[in-house]
Amino acid sequence: MKDLINESKICVLLTDIENNKVEMDYISIEKHFEIQLKALNELCLKTTPNLDEIKQYIEKTPELNQLSHYYRYCQSLRGAYQAFYANNSEIIPYIQKQEEMIKRNYENSPDTYDIIKEVTSLKKEIYNKYVLWSKAFSINLAYRYCIERDQIILFSHRIDGWSEPVYQLTPNFSVEIKTNFGYGRASYFYTKLKYKNIDITPFSEWIDYEFAQFSEIIRYTKSHELSNSSWYEAIEFCRDACNLSLQNEEIFVERYIISECEKMVSGLEEIFHKESFSFRYKSEGNGRYVVGKNGHVLTEFRGEKISGGLDFIDKILEFNQIIQIKSFINRIEQCNQKIQPILQSESVVIAEELVKLDEEYNKIKPSYLEVVRENNEYLAKKSELQKQMIFSKEIDSAQIDSMILNKKFIELYPDFIVFEQKYKSVIKEYRQLVQHINNLRKVLDKINNHNNKINLYFIKNTVDE
Repeated sequence: MKDLINESKICVLLTDIENNKVEMDYISIEKHFEIQLKALNELCLKTTPNLDEIKQYIEKTPELNQLSHYYRYCQSLRGAYQAFYANNSEIIPYIQKQEEMIKRNYENSPDTYDIIKEVTSLKKEIYNKYVLWSKAFSINLAYRYCIERDQIILFSHRIDGWSEPVYQLTPNFSVEIKTNFGYGRASYFYTKLKYKNIDITPFSEWIDYEFAQFSEIIRYTKSHELSNSSWYEAIEFCRDACNLSLQNEEIFVERYIISECEKMVSGLEEIFHKESFSFRYKSEGNGRYVVGKNGHVLTEFRGEKISGGLDFIDKILEFNQIIQIKSFINRIEQCNQKIQPILQSESVVIAEELVKLDEEYNKIKPSYLEVVRENNEYLAKKSELQKQMIFSKEIDSAQIDSMILNKKFIELYPDFIVFEQKYKSVIKEYRQLVQHINNLRKVLDKINNHNNKINLYFIKNTVDE
């Protein structure tokens, strides 16, 4: 059934007042213009290069004018520029223009131009346009039906652009479906739950994902894949959470608030003892991968995750009127107090390493500059030789034979063979050293930033107290 969502079915969430709950259901998308599409398809399947029958059919079928409309319809939720304007009156002039171009191409190259293939392709394009238009037309009517039914709270769609409708399902519970379909990389599909007007935040994702952003996590309660079938997961998630809040608020709070806080905080505590971590893939369902970390990178990672936990304290404090959350705050603070001296010590160690590496860099740099200078001289000689060989017609200027050029160059400058080995060795050593220094400086900057973040937090909280 998931594969039918937004194709032949609309997935909906509706109220069940008698049983004091909400339920999932499906609304059929009535297919319009099936008779017209069938007739058009039969004409388009003909192998004759004559397009007159198609033009006559479109001209004599006024019902197709109903399709002329601007549609905010996404063929792909993750695609870009998905909205389109359908205009039935423009199709015949378009066919005529394409037909003229095909005829000209055939007249210019009658022996090589495949006129049957080009006309067949045009017919397929015409038919596919009307299929797309009729699908967009039909689903729009299904949307209208859902909007007009009071018992339907929310429904699936494939409308492009930004949308964040809020649905107040109960006095204490609301759902926000946050979508931005059809905007390429900027597209997203989120569900945000609110309990007593407080956002339900997936705190555990800070631990579950290797690369996580506080600003992104607080935008939703659950993120979904950009596919029409994901509407099933989104509406099912809303249904289950809402019904649980109605049936047993204590279990709801435990599952959606306390459990999320506990997963994040216990995850921060475990980081001190682990060097191998299991993370969820960002875009591959529930799959996971394992990463091992060590040395300075491990310390920096621990600092990032633990100091980043401080960002969530304000969000956790919002639940202060609902549950006892002081213990979570204390545990996050304790983790940061524990990691801070480790970060400070690591910073000193890295700074000392960088001093030694800078000394090594200063020693190797003159050799690096020298081989670069010599190599440039050889390159200049090779360029001059190439000009001479082109002039003497030993090689073709349009397609330089590098084997002939290199052979001649080595004959004239046999010392280059030994130099080239030295050049590659020095360049490799220099670049590896520079990369190592740059990477270490980045790690040092991050560690110092984590340490500063912890300092600022405790200074601020000391002042506030």
